[in-house]
Amino acid sequence: MGAYKTRFGELEIKDDEVINFPNGIPGFEQLRRFIILNTPETQPIQWLVSLEDENVAFPLIDPWLVMESYEVDLSKQDLDLLQVEDPSDLVVWSIVTIPIGKPEEATVNLKAPVVVNVKKGIGVQVILEKYELKHPITKSKTTENQTNDDVTSLQNVQEVKEVADEEKVHERKESGA
Repeated sequence: MGAYKTRFGELEIKDDEVINFPNGIPGFEQLRRFIILNTPETQPIQWLVSLEDENVAFPLIDPWLVMESYEVDLSKQDLDLLQVEDPSDLVVWSIVTIPIGKPEEATVNLKAPVVVNVKKGIGVQVILEKYELKHPITKSKTTENQTNDDVTSLQNVQEVKEVADEEKVHERKESGA
């Protein structure tokens, strides 16, 4: 167990809660140790929080909340890196980007999901060719049987706005404003 300074304040983290990214995350290759922080006030958004740089935290969302027909095909290399023994040990998230002051323009990175073997505490960000890097979160959810789900789309926008507002408050507190 250890204490870590993060964007969310100082957190006591058990060793078995740490997720190691052997290759880092693209753009943050030097950062290897993260946790998933689940805060009730930002649900369904969770956070991939660096334990090595207190300023780094990525908002995550279950990609199937945005696109029910989403598929993740992992390469043998990714499966080996993740040390997969049982596919049910894998959890998939997508990183959310929320433009400052424009939460209605939030996007979800469906192209490069974060995949974690929760049993082994190993993570990797993979690249999927068939998806968008910036999939609008306000796009209606689609499945084989439905083309639009405006209620879900509106709920997603509201959830993202609440998260963005929470981030603004957090940033103001940090800057002393």
